[in-house]
Amino acid sequence: MQNADMKKYLQSDEIIKISNMFISLQIDEVKKVNEQLQPVIVTLINHMKSEDSLFEKMYQQIIFCGSFYKGTKIEAPNEFDFNVTLKLPINYYYINYSSDRAGFIKISIEDNVQTRNIYTYKDLTNTEIRQFNKLIDNNFVNPNKFRYWIKGIIDKVMNKLQKDGDKYRLLINNSYTANIKKSESGPAITLIVNIPDRTEDINVDLAPSLPFDINVIQKYIPKFDELKGFRNRNWFAIPVPVRTDCNDSNSSLASLYWRTAFSLQENEILARHGRVKQVIRLLKKFRNTQNMKNIASYYIETTCLNKLTELDTSINTISLSYFFFEMLKELQRVCEQGKLDYYWNKEYNLLSRISQIQMYNIAQRLKKIIKDIEKNATDKYILVKYILNSEELLSLKNNITNPDNIITIGARNNDTDQTNQGGCVIL
Repeated sequence: MQNADMKKYLQSDEIIKISNMFISLQIDEVKKVNEQLQPVIVTLINHMKSEDSLFEKMYQQIIFCGSFYKGTKIEAPNEFDFNVTLKLPINYYYINYSSDRAGFIKISIEDNVQTRNIYTYKDLTNTEIRQFNKLIDNNFVNPNKFRYWIKGIIDKVMNKLQKDGDKYRLLINNSYTANIKKSESGPAITLIVNIPDRTEDINVDLAPSLPFDINVIQKYIPKFDELKGFRNRNWFAIPVPVRTDCNDSNSSLASLYWRTAFSLQENEILARHGRVKQVIRLLKKFRNTQNMKNIASYYIETTCLNKLTELDTSINTISLSYFFFEMLKELQRVCEQGKLDYYWNKEYNLLSRISQIQMYNIAQRLKKIIKDIEKNATDKYILVKYILNSEELLSLKNNITNPDNIITIGARNNDTDQTNQGGCVIL
């Protein structure tokens, strides 16, 4: 079916908007969880400062990021991401940045390690200098050692807390106790937090990061001219493990790469295009319903970001239903090619870690779904048939037959923005 025909058949957003009853977060629940969780994280950070003086001197701030604070989280406020930003305790005049791998950077200290003095280090004791030097390999700041250092501090904190089963009891403001246990996921340390009066655990991914000004890596970012136009001037170096099949012939050098992250700038883009956030939420719900676990949330967001340039002039004139359908086709194309360009550098393929057969299988499933949508475009339920599970779809149809229910449902949700205009919260 031609695009013009699909645009005509998918011009109504009535069903899509009502389906948000199963997608959007409950405003009251969001506010409650947010108010309870932030003191838990602040308390943990304060314990970490007390446990490690080097960490205390390097610590800058907590930046709560991820889909919850972008306004793209769906269903329940039960997963959070935040960066613990730290500043290297040295004179930044001596820091150099290099890379021959798209999307990653190496950070080196360009002075003689044997003659480092007060002009290199910033207010460190001799013990702290020795501790910091353990994070450096051949003048390169080692992301793996950096990550394990942060993990070790958390372990020390938790080992001093009272244990209750498999969790540790963390006293918050001398008023209540949060139960916490730890697991590891990639570069992040996942904290499983249980807050009083809440039956469901909250998963919090804690990722250490180093903030730098965007100008220092100008030559490594093809979209630098665009980057200069954003209000936020910092990017983050994240200690993400790198596969050894990169351009470095020596695998030990590959372990020195930090992932470049421009989450603050991506949040600004999403904040300027509120309708994109709605489509991202629909795609995430679709992904969950169809059990396509290999499609990470960041892949969905990046697919939408990459498509924005093409759709910029029409994004506010097309229906949400047609917008979703177009992005579904774009997601199918990405999976079929097995290539998703990193928004800031198209030479970096975000799907490089996923096998071609997995991508092919997902692409074939998406192709069948798209063909069915095209074949049955006149069916007003055709999109939500794939976005919602069978039980939710039945509930939606039942509610549509009762207009009073629809009004009630609409009042429970915040369809335009769930938190703070899509930005990050900084503490």
